[in-house]
Amino acid sequence: MASAPFDPRLLSRSRAAMSWIILSAILVVVRSLATIGIGIVAGQLVARVAEQPLPGSELFAQNTGSLVALAAFAAIRVAVAWAQTRFGLSAAAGVIADLRVDALSVLSRRDPRFLHSAPWRTILGTGLDGLTHYISGFLPALLATALATPLALAAVAYLDPSSALIAVVTLPLVPLFMWLIGLLTEGRTEARLRDVGLIREQIFDLIRGLPTLRAHGMLDSPTAEIERLSDAHKRSTMSVLRIAFLSSMALEFLVTLSVALVAVGIGFRLLAGDMTFGAGLAVLIIIPEVYGPVREVGRRFHDSQDGVFASTTVLDLLDSSTPTPSTSTPADTNASAAPAPLTVHFHHFSAAGRDGNRPRDLSATAEPGRITVLAGPNGSGKSTALLAALDIVTEDIAGHVSVDSDTRTLHGPELWQRCTYLPQRPVLDTEVMGDTSQLSLGQRQLAAFAKESSTGIKPLLVLDEPTAHLDQDSARALLTQIREHADAGSTVVIASHDPLVLAAADLVVEV
Repeated sequence: MASAPFDPRLLSRSRAAMSWIILSAILVVVRSLATIGIGIVAGQLVARVAEQPLPGSELFAQNTGSLVALAAFAAIRVAVAWAQTRFGLSAAAGVIADLRVDALSVLSRRDPRFLHSAPWRTILGTGLDGLTHYISGFLPALLATALATPLALAAVAYLDPSSALIAVVTLPLVPLFMWLIGLLTEGRTEARLRDVGLIREQIFDLIRGLPTLRAHGMLDSPTAEIERLSDAHKRSTMSVLRIAFLSSMALEFLVTLSVALVAVGIGFRLLAGDMTFGAGLAVLIIIPEVYGPVREVGRRFHDSQDGVFASTTVLDLLDSSTPTPSTSTPADTNASAAPAPLTVHFHHFSAAGRDGNRPRDLSATAEPGRITVLAGPNGSGKSTALLAALDIVTEDIAGHVSVDSDTRTLHGPELWQRCTYLPQRPVLDTEVMGDTSQLSLGQRQLAAFAKESSTGIKPLLVLDEPTAHLDQDSARALLTQIREHADAGSTVVIASHDPLVLAAADLVVEV
C-alpha cells in the first residue's frame, strides 16, 4: 500500500490520538469477549431447549441465568458500539484540530514566495476532514484485527479445532487481496486530492476575475473551462470509487466463502455425530468475529485514504520544521525588567521574485521611538522586506536583515514574542472575537490591532498596509495609536504608499 496502516507519529503529535488508542483497545477487547459470551451462552441455551422442549413458564424458570447473561452480553455490545462512535468522533475532532494548529503554525513561518497555497488549502480542509473516518472507523477495526480476531480464533479452537483450522487457512487470503488492491489504489488518492486543490484554485481565479470579465462583456467565456474542470474532477473521483467497489466486492466474497466453508464443515460433523449442537451453534455465532475485523479494515480503508494522505503530509511537514533555539539570557527573560529596545537593520537586502529581485539592494535602519515607512509601488517588495525582518523570508536572498537588541540579534520565536505584526489580511480568533464574518477587511485590521495592543506595547511593531482599507478618519485614528507606540519606545516599521502614513513617518525609505 501507499503507506503504513498506522503512523506512530500521531501519538507524539496529538494527546487525543494516544488516549483514543488506549480506550479503543479496551473497548475492542470488551466487545470481543461479549460476542464470545453470547455465542457460548446462546449455543448452550438453544441446544438445551431443542433437546428438552418445555412449556413457556418452565422454560424461563430453568434458563433464567442464561437469559440474564445473554441480555447482559447484548447490553455490553450496545454500550461498546455507542462508546466507539461517541468517543471516536470526539477523538477525531481533537486529532484534526491538533494537526491543523501545528501545520498552520509551521506554514505561517514559511517563506510565502515558495509556499503553494492551493494544495495546502485542500489538505488542511477536506483532506484532514477525511481523518474522521480513519480515527473513528479504521483504527478501531485495525485494533480489532490485532486483538479481537485472536481472541475469537482461540474460542473457536477451544470449541472446534477443525473450524479453527479452516479459519487459519482462509484468513490470510483477506489481507492478501487487500494488499493487491492497495497496489492498484496507490497514488490515486494523492492524485485526486491534488486535482481537487488545482480545480478549486482555478475556480477561485475565475471568480476573482469575474469583475474584469463583466467589464469586457465576457461572462460566458469561462463556461468551457468550468466544464473541463468538472469533468476532470468527475474522472478522478470515479477512478477511486471503481477501485473501492472492486475491493469491497472481493472482500465480501472471500469472507462469505470462508464462513460458508466453516458452516459446511460443522454441518457434516453434526450429521456424523462428531460434534454437539451447542458447540456448533456457538462456533457459527463466534466465527464472524474472526473475519469481521479484517473485513471492516478493508471496508474502512478507502473511506480513510484522504485523511491518511493528508495526515502523512502534515506530519512530514511538522518533522521537516526545526524549531529555532532560543538564545535568551536570564536577564532577557526576567519578567520584572523592561524589554530591551530593538533596532531593525536592512543591509543591501535583495530577495528573488518572479520578476527579478523584489526588493533590490534595500538599506535602511529602523530605530526605537521612530516610525519608519517602506514606501514604493505594489510589487516592489515591501511585504517581503517586512517578512525578512520577522525572520520568515530566509531563502534566495542577498544581503541581510537583522533585528538587534543591545548586545545580540534576535531570531524566530524569541523575536516574535517581542513583536506585534499586522498583516494585510489578518485572521481573527472567533473564539475570542466572536462572529467576525460581517467585518470588512479594514475592520478586521482594526480589530486585530486592538487585540494585539491589548497585551501591551512591544518593542517592535510591524504593519503591512495598515490604512489601505480604511477611510481617512479611521486611518488618522490608527496612526495616532501607532504614534503612541513609537513614543513609548517601540520600533515601528510600516509598508505603505498611503500619503497619510508617509506624512506621519519619521523616516521614509523608497523600496
